[in-house]
Amino acid sequence: MSGAAADAPARILVVDDDEANLVAAQAVLADLGHPVVTASSGAEALRAVLRHEFAVILLDVRMPGMDGYETAELIRQRERSRHVPIIFLSGVDKETSHQFRGYAAGAVDYVLKPAEPLILRSKVQVFAQLYEQRRQIALKAEAERQLMAENLAVRAREAEVARELERTLMTQALVLDALPLALFVIEPGEEARRFVGGNVQVLCGAADDPDFVIGDWMDRVHLDDRPRLAAALAALPQGYEIEYRIQCGRDERWMMERASAGDEGEDGLMISGVVTDITSRKRLEEQLTHAQKLEAIGQLSGGVAHDFNNMLGVIIGSLDRVQATAELDDRSRGRLALALQAAQSCADLTKRLLGFARRQKLQPRELDVTSEMDRLRGLFERVLGETVTATLDIPADLPPVWIDASQFEGAIVNLVVNARDAMPDGGSLAVTARLVELDTDEAAMAGLPAQPFLRLSVSDSGTGMDAETQTRALEPFFTTKGPDKGTGLGLSSIYGFLRQSGGGLRIESAPGEGTTVHLYLPPMQNPAGLAQDAPHAAAVDLTGLRVAVVEDNDALRDVTCGMLSELGCAVTSFDSADAAAEALDPASIDLLVTDCVMPGQLNGPRLCELLRERRNDLPVLFISGFRADADELPTRAATLLAKPFDTAQVHTAIGNLLKLG
Repeated sequence: MSGAAADAPARILVVDDDEANLVAAQAVLADLGHPVVTASSGAEALRAVLRHEFAVILLDVRMPGMDGYETAELIRQRERSRHVPIIFLSGVDKETSHQFRGYAAGAVDYVLKPAEPLILRSKVQVFAQLYEQRRQIALKAEAERQLMAENLAVRAREAEVARELERTLMTQALVLDALPLALFVIEPGEEARRFVGGNVQVLCGAADDPDFVIGDWMDRVHLDDRPRLAAALAALPQGYEIEYRIQCGRDERWMMERASAGDEGEDGLMISGVVTDITSRKRLEEQLTHAQKLEAIGQLSGGVAHDFNNMLGVIIGSLDRVQATAELDDRSRGRLALALQAAQSCADLTKRLLGFARRQKLQPRELDVTSEMDRLRGLFERVLGETVTATLDIPADLPPVWIDASQFEGAIVNLVVNARDAMPDGGSLAVTARLVELDTDEAAMAGLPAQPFLRLSVSDSGTGMDAETQTRALEPFFTTKGPDKGTGLGLSSIYGFLRQSGGGLRIESAPGEGTTVHLYLPPMQNPAGLAQDAPHAAAVDLTGLRVAVVEDNDALRDVTCGMLSELGCAVTSFDSADAAAEALDPASIDLLVTDCVMPGQLNGPRLCELLRERRNDLPVLFISGFRADADELPTRAATLLAKPFDTAQVHTAIGNLLKLG
């Protein structure tokens, strides 16, 4: 029974060509409470059967056109109506043969007219009740079918949700295992963390340790950080976020812990949180802070070097002039030589400061590191002595580098001396060089881009350095050596020289495990057009040379003018570039000697530019102790002489400049 049939009422169809019979039948069956549909012919009955479901059909046998038997056969041929009970009604065909024919046509009963109303109602009532029962059974079956379908759909959805949840959990587990974090809970009434997700073994740096045991997490926390972490836990139920260190063997790692508490139950608070490894971030922050600190020290060092070079220029220039006096006895000349030597040592310290500040003038050239290290091999033996064994591993196919050769040699010698001092009882020194492609981590630690560099490593088996010493190792004047055994400018000047050359420096060390200093040198790409060493010219007679000196330091200006006068020059001096620009006629001089950095509107390069607007071929000798804030120097008919200088250096610089001009 279809869904529509199951909802249909128990209708009764009465078919009779006699209108009076139809009225009588309706009257008899009205008390049953079921709708009665009437039809006056077989054709009309068939149309009614097509439109409605019927609980029973009362069918007259004799009707004009299509009689009852034919109508019953057609009703039985239709799938929808073949099971509807049919009761034949006949007032004429009372013979047994007619009754058999009726049953053969599919009737369930054969009633003779006039039918007893009570009997007819009883027969119809039976079939109407059967129809109602079938309808209820069909409704129940349909409901059960729909319920089963819904249950199957729900179960299928539940199965899909379970599979999706399993996939999600697997994905989350994979993600958590790949991330540097671990999830934990602290049960009510407990103090220890119970890790429930992530990879705590990786956090502890024990990824390859099959015997790893977590234990009490608080035991791994650095002793200095435990009180802060304990205080944060005690402050719950408010959430917290705290950074602390844990001990991983000999290493320390930085962790960030975030935690919060749920609603308080009978047993106390349930705490959940996550621990994240932030070691890389902390190292980068430390490197940034260290780099900013070094940059600030470099700026300060450069400023000190400027004033210090001016004072040294006065001292060295004055001592040089006095030493050239013929009336001095040997004792006085010796004292002057010692004073001049001390002043030159101060000038060397200033040069190292400028090296750290990355402000000294370099003279780079193409350098074959293999050949240079072979040349220095013999020096190692003399510096290290007999108690230290040195090995060099420098391949012959290394590309050349473009650096200042003297600065490179000084850097290597300085590192070898430091290694020797770190091995007072002897040991081993290894120098290796390789062309490497820096990965992201190594590049970040060296403060360099991730690209090819020639890495030269100097390793010793000495006392090593702790983390605090490594942090300060590149600071100027910081030293672990005793008094009078070091200036503290060795590593800092090497660092400055390398940074100015486009390279870098990195230290690896641990107490008792020796030290390795990595120097990163950029391979030479295209040195064409880079500055070359200026050629040296023979001494030039400067007698009668008209020179204008522009220097804001009074003492140094007087000393410089004295040097030039002793060389035979006719000297005019100015205390500022502004004064020189206003009073000086460039046609009246043969050479301009000017400081680079001066107070006022103009500096040395700007003064040169203004004077050359009136005289294009004016030679210029720039003098400077620190020119970080000056404009770029012109390259035509101009050269730079670094402060401090003596008379011979002035003479040579002017001779080279005039010969080139």
